[in-house]
Amino acid sequence: MDKISAPQTAENADGSAKEARKGNFLTEGNVLKALLIVALPIILSNLLQSVLEVVDMYFIGHLGDNAIAAGTMSMSVIMVLMTVIFGVVTATAAFVSRAYGSAKYERIQIILAHSLYVAIGLSIIIAVIGFFFSENVLVLLGADPEVVAEGVKYLRPALTGIFIMVILFILTTVFQSTGDSRTPMFVMIAVNLINIALNPSLIQGLWIFPECGIAGSAYATLTSRALGVILLIAAMYLLPSKKNSPIKFPKKWTFEPKLLLNIVMVAIPSAIQSGIRSFAFVGMTAVIAIYGTAAVAAYGICGRLDMLGFVLVMGLCTGVSVMVGQNLGAGKVERAEKSVRYAVIINMVFMALVGAAYLIFAPHLLEIFGATADSLSIGISFMQIVPLSYFIIAAAMTMGFAMNGAGMTRPGMYSALAGQLIFQVGLSAYLVFTGHPIEHIWITVAFSSVIVFAFDFFFYKLGHWKTNKLHLGGEE
Repeated sequence: MDKISAPQTAENADGSAKEARKGNFLTEGNVLKALLIVALPIILSNLLQSVLEVVDMYFIGHLGDNAIAAGTMSMSVIMVLMTVIFGVVTATAAFVSRAYGSAKYERIQIILAHSLYVAIGLSIIIAVIGFFFSENVLVLLGADPEVVAEGVKYLRPALTGIFIMVILFILTTVFQSTGDSRTPMFVMIAVNLINIALNPSLIQGLWIFPECGIAGSAYATLTSRALGVILLIAAMYLLPSKKNSPIKFPKKWTFEPKLLLNIVMVAIPSAIQSGIRSFAFVGMTAVIAIYGTAAVAAYGICGRLDMLGFVLVMGLCTGVSVMVGQNLGAGKVERAEKSVRYAVIINMVFMALVGAAYLIFAPHLLEIFGATADSLSIGISFMQIVPLSYFIIAAAMTMGFAMNGAGMTRPGMYSALAGQLIFQVGLSAYLVFTGHPIEHIWITVAFSSVIVFAFDFFFYKLGHWKTNKLHLGGEE
């Protein structure tokens, strides 16, 4: 009796899983349509986020070059300390999308809980560093005393309240990884509208708000993100469409050491990759600081314009990551590959157009965000060189995100190590200490993209990501 019932149970479970997958638009039907459906809301969310960052830079920019440099250096510190969180976010996306694609819906709540265990624990460490050592970190980066004084006002509150942003990241990722990118989009619309309203109000002291200067930008960011967390939790439990959704907190908060370890093992290479990239940004900021405050201010503005230019690419890459994770979970490798091909073509063409636009309109764009005199001329030199490599970066990012979606995060770590840390930062440091002009630094930045692309292309074509297995825990 037992010998017959066990196979029947397994067969029934497999049949139920197949039946559940039939209604999943990411694993069935037109690939390009599915990719665009999941990616377009993410692109809009990213655009809103980039607009918010541009608004931040716009109002901070009117406080002068010291404030711009302080904001740039503070953001570089935040990026470095947030790398471990980005690793957890990447792992969460890979595990949730794989669980959803394979119709193991009961595991999603458990994965969410264990991702939060790791992410909130790390955010507490970041908060301690921010509260006690913000000034020391900025001094270590070589900031002038005036820049340090401004930077601490922003950095300390931003890092102390980082757990709010961490929870928002994790919840947003879980929604997106199940194919629901619209709910986070609507939440981000509300978040960004609040932030855009609070930013000038708290920076300049408008209406009933106190004048907080650069610190007002940090307070606005944390307040609006807290609203985002509340709205996403409300969506989980109050939206009628989410009544039967697996996106919930678990009723019983269990602890599975093996699952936690699995998440951490995927997160570590991704965190190292993000860490290398953030360290490269900090290293480049330190190198550029040798050219003076105007150079740092120009680099900060150009960095924000970079992020704005890559909004569509980031959204499509996130969509590819979800498509790959879910289709590998459903056993549809060719469909996963097809989604990557579509995304590579779209991203390369789009970024070639963005690069051309930046070359043509660089002076006007830089002036809008507060660049003047020396910072304007340095920024123009950046925009005449670096955007030429945008289409290569777009292709590399797409392949990297695809492998991350499969839970294979080591290739991205290797490409970041070779291209950004060793080549970009190493060669830039050599150039600045041997008296080369800043234009040679920009050329180095552009060529580092070619190295990153070469590494990502090699590992992608090698194909190990197609067979990479993720252990979701539970009865496995």
